[in-house]
Amino acid sequence: MAENENENYETYKYNVKVKIIIAVLLTFIITFCGSIFLYDRYLGSHQMLVRNYESSGNIEQDLNQLRTVLEDNYKGEIDEEKLYQAALKGYVDGVGDEYTTLMSADELDSLNTSLTDFVGIGVYLTEERNTGRTVVLGTIDEETPAAKAGLKTGDIIMEVNLEDVSTKGSDYVSSKIKGKEGSTVKIKVLRGEEKLEFNVERASIKVYKIKYEMLDNDIGYIDFDSFTDTCDEEFEEAYNDLKNKGMKSLIVDLRDNTGGYVDSALNIADLFLDKGETILITEDNKNNEEIDVAKREKIIDMPVVLLVNDYSASASEILTGCLKDHKIATIIGITTYGKGVIQSLIVNGLGEKIGGALKVTTAEYFTPNRNKINKIGIEPDEIVELEESSENILTKENDNQLKKAIEILNAK
Repeated sequence: MAENENENYETYKYNVKVKIIIAVLLTFIITFCGSIFLYDRYLGSHQMLVRNYESSGNIEQDLNQLRTVLEDNYKGEIDEEKLYQAALKGYVDGVGDEYTTLMSADELDSLNTSLTDFVGIGVYLTEERNTGRTVVLGTIDEETPAAKAGLKTGDIIMEVNLEDVSTKGSDYVSSKIKGKEGSTVKIKVLRGEEKLEFNVERASIKVYKIKYEMLDNDIGYIDFDSFTDTCDEEFEEAYNDLKNKGMKSLIVDLRDNTGGYVDSALNIADLFLDKGETILITEDNKNNEEIDVAKREKIIDMPVVLLVNDYSASASEILTGCLKDHKIATIIGITTYGKGVIQSLIVNGLGEKIGGALKVTTAEYFTPNRNKINKIGIEPDEIVELEESSENILTKENDNQLKKAIEILNAK
């Protein structure tokens, strides 16, 4: 009896296992078929059909194959030149460096004229640190076409002449905004949660460079938004003029100054240092190090405050890092942008077919104390957040960062 019971029990367990396996298989088959059905429904609802494509592993062969697939399947006009340029640009973008890119002739022209007089609408542009979207830093002055049309600081440019430029970068956006004097450019921006459109007439723009004045208690104030090819000379002229008028201390405003010519930053830093002191340390892609030092004796010898914010970048950070490390200036504001790399333009040698130029990151730079800047920024000596103004217009009366700088200098 016991043996028969054991056999029956084993048979029962075996049958249960078989039933479970069959149930699992049926569930899998039903799920798989259901998935195929739903996926087919999904593709159908999106008007998509599946075609097989297998990579050869060779980029040239793959591009040719993709070209053939496009010709066989794409309903529409194919612009061979656009495909070619997009392939080249995408190849370079694959490096993964936000500052390394293949520039079109228009983008190169825009870059070359960004720090000189040009025809456009008169705005300063930069890219948001996290999204890469192009944002308006401000207008050159109140008489520019952009200011008259109503564009404001903080506007995020989404479209130019109905083209989506939200992910194209500031160089590309700038090249599309510029154009023939008297022509109109249509710009769509995101301001907070609101989308706004502006029709702006292009005009000849005189680039705003150095602005300076004497504040109370013999405090000089120098403000500039970019390091142009002549701003070092203009900076020294402004300093000498203020010095002749009795200046005893100095505020240099680098807020929203996104950089420009490195040589201009080096020459301005030279004014504050003794001959031979280190301004900047640069390291290239082969880890070769170059040290830039002051080439003449110190000219500026008085209490100095630098104002910075999260859009103070590149050449601004070179000057800020130098004056901070040498304890020449007190840095006030918030942590700077963190662009501690230098780009070179390779124009010749690419061939006429490729495009305007290859802008490529060729070196990283460090402060005199060898502090890293890239993707870190420079932390001020005193962190002072800019207080929001109800009028959204910054003046000497509501600029608490400027007030802090004046307070520090008055205490010296």
